[in-house]
Amino acid sequence: MTTKRLLIVCALALLAAGRVAATIGPAEGATRRIVYFSATDAKGAAVTDLKPADLIVKEGGKDRPIASVMPATAPMQIAILVDDAGTGAFQVAILQFLQVTVGHAQFAISILNPQPRKLVNYIDDVPGLNAAIQQLGPRGRVAVDGDQIIEAIVDTTKELRQREAPRPVILVLSASGESEVAERADYALKELRDSRAGLNVLHVTGIELGRVLGDGPKQSGGMVQQVNGNMGLGPVLAKIADHLVHQYVLTYDIPAGTKLNEKVSITTSRKGVTLLAPSRLPEK
Repeated sequence: MTTKRLLIVCALALLAAGRVAATIGPAEGATRRIVYFSATDAKGAAVTDLKPADLIVKEGGKDRPIASVMPATAPMQIAILVDDAGTGAFQVAILQFLQVTVGHAQFAISILNPQPRKLVNYIDDVPGLNAAIQQLGPRGRVAVDGDQIIEAIVDTTKELRQREAPRPVILVLSASGESEVAERADYALKELRDSRAGLNVLHVTGIELGRVLGDGPKQSGGMVQQVNGNMGLGPVLAKIADHLVHQYVLTYDIPAGTKLNEKVSITTSRKGVTLLAPSRLPEK
């Protein structure tokens, strides 16, 4: 066999082996978990070359073997909840957010008046999204109701579960905040966890962040950003967009007969790299 033909045969063998490795599922009886996360360097720029060897996954305090880590390319299902008290302050920033994320997601957009009113329902066509953006301008003063944002998040999580959204995301933009109701917060956080959605929040400085808007992003692997009035809305929301479009998808396995645990920890040994990953997962 010539050297050239030997190289071709070896290359084909390696490609075949790669295809087999890519399709290998969990061991018999094991449970495969899927987690989306992002990584940034010391300057806040996306880190896009992480490998399994760079990461450590623990569930319930126990090390879990990583099956794969790769850039997340599956389309997102992004539910945008706009709580602007009627000012229209978020309109331009949302347009800029869509310009970055269109092509990566389907979008539902709801506005609180104070009850949520859905403008579009998980679409990805630009004309439909532009029509929704036109409705996000100033509408006159809207009464603030801190319970409505919690209810809107709960309703959204249930809708995402019904749709069986494979990569769900919730983005809340709030100028009024939420009511501090502990019992309802527990329920909302459980619904958020069970939906597997990442909750991301942009809020105006000085408003009340209760447990849902405050702890929800930490538990679900989302991002919290604050702005002072209308200043810098676009660049701040762009950080959330960057987090979403540069996510990884990580899979790891739970051995057969092992009960799932809601507490998960994903860390990296790479110096100067910060991960934004969920700390809670569904228990089933």
